[in-house]
Amino acid sequence: MVLFILTVKFTLLRMKVYWYYISLILILFFKSTDLLNAQSITQIQAIKNPLQQIEAVLNLPSHFNRDTTLLKKELEPIKTLAKQHNSIPLEWAYYMLMADGYSVAFDHTNARSDQYYKYARNLIEAHPNPELEMIGNIRQGYYNFVYRKVIDAFPYFLRANDLNTRIDRKKIPLPVKHYQFMASFFNHIGDQKKAVNYLHEALPFARPASRARIDLLNSIAVYLSVDNPVPEALKYLKQAMAEAQQAKDSVWIGIISGNMADYSWEAGDKKKAIELVKQNIDLSLRYHEPNDAMRANLILASWYIDQQEWQLAKKHIEASEHLMEDKPYFLKYKMDAAKSLAAISHGLGQQSKQLHYLNRYILLRDSLEKRTNIKELQKIIWESEQEKYNRALLSEAEKRQKVKSTYQFMSLLLVLIFAIVILLINRSRANIKIRNANLEREQLQLNHKKQLVDQELLILKNSLSEFTDTVRQNDITIQQLREELKKEENQNPTYIAEVKANLNALMETHIMTDDRWARFRHTFDQVYPDYLQQMKDEHAKITENDLRILALQKLELSNASMSELLCISIEGIKKAKQRLKKKLGATYSS
Repeated sequence: MVLFILTVKFTLLRMKVYWYYISLILILFFKSTDLLNAQSITQIQAIKNPLQQIEAVLNLPSHFNRDTTLLKKELEPIKTLAKQHNSIPLEWAYYMLMADGYSVAFDHTNARSDQYYKYARNLIEAHPNPELEMIGNIRQGYYNFVYRKVIDAFPYFLRANDLNTRIDRKKIPLPVKHYQFMASFFNHIGDQKKAVNYLHEALPFARPASRARIDLLNSIAVYLSVDNPVPEALKYLKQAMAEAQQAKDSVWIGIISGNMADYSWEAGDKKKAIELVKQNIDLSLRYHEPNDAMRANLILASWYIDQQEWQLAKKHIEASEHLMEDKPYFLKYKMDAAKSLAAISHGLGQQSKQLHYLNRYILLRDSLEKRTNIKELQKIIWESEQEKYNRALLSEAEKRQKVKSTYQFMSLLLVLIFAIVILLINRSRANIKIRNANLEREQLQLNHKKQLVDQELLILKNSLSEFTDTVRQNDITIQQLREELKKEENQNPTYIAEVKANLNALMETHIMTDDRWARFRHTFDQVYPDYLQQMKDEHAKITENDLRILALQKLELSNASMSELLCISIEGIKKAKQRLKKKLGATYSS
């Protein structure tokens, strides 16, 4: 018994010592993290070149898994440094890192990342900097693209593509990285030519025999292989291989070997092709490049299927699936694996398994098509957006030209008036001439002031007032048409049909559909920022229909107008308001 007690005490003592050491290690870890962060900030402060300073900030870690508290803590010194030095670029870089950090934390597009991108955009609008504006658009576009919000990414890449013709590339932070983002997007939507152009623009900024340059050369070869002859792509692959061998970079040697294997296979040297891909898999796994190993296993499996080596093909498919993760990026590869397994099952005469894998393939394909649009459709949408954007630019140029012409005309008019005044001075008495000139000058000043006031009033007249006026005018028109129907009900059938058609057409354009509500809400939120969102945050029971009532009520529309807009009876509107009043309580009156 005594021995047992001593054993227990000794065990407890060992556990205490163990936890003491664990606690000490954790304290030292967090202290060292703080010290490392302090050193990073000190190093950034010491950098005198503004561009290099921004690049140093953008290279800081912003990935802290789901720990957003640690994210804020680690990046707060950057914000403080930006405020101390009144540095717009540093503040912009801080917002970029915060947006990145939240996207990693949520592993999806999210409101917090969007908000930080908006902060950065507003900052650049207030302090124009075309280089940072372009990079901000690239990063926000790539953020949407990575999470397969391809259509949402279009406007940002479109704006960045336009700005690229008007910026100084030497002032761009991390040009290689950001041009690679552009190239990835354009390759995805099927515009390999533009993707290759961006990679060529990045080449001068990559050091010879560096990983960045090898990656660029390899990507150029891959993109060229889609639409161009083999020799053109092979030329860049050989150049990439030469630089990888010069750098003694085993990982890239393996990757490029895998890419060159495709050409050996097409040339009929299948044994060499298989050996090259095996080398790629071995090097990728050895140097922790699982995604490349996964893709190489799929390629090798497809070749074994071609040779009817079913068991070898199955082995490499299983190896590939082992390296896949449950993320949107891997959907395409899971689909390819399912298709290959169906082919293997067919070759082995396993019909039930073949049907199982074909079913999985179809499900994955449908899921992939829901997440990523068909490339041709995306390309058409891109071209449409580009055309729309170009039209907007042309319209803006025409407006500027019109304003310029107006100023020229006004200048000419002022010169003519001045000449007339001089002529009058020469022909009339001095006092009358001077008085007339003063009166004319005052009149011009008044006209100018009036024009300024009118311009301010025009700016203040936003789309909401136009919407309200339109609604009220439509209400009047609808009532008039209804009254005409009542008057002519039994007299002129043709006229009645025409009036009914007009009434129906007007009602269709008048009713607030979901699409119109979305556009209306966008405008409303700009005029009354956070009004609807605050209501929704403060009152969880509020529905989307309640928000519509609140918005229309804010515009002081009558129950009748709301009834026509929402296609609800006036009594229904009143009841909706009563329900809303109960939900909001005292807030409803205020």
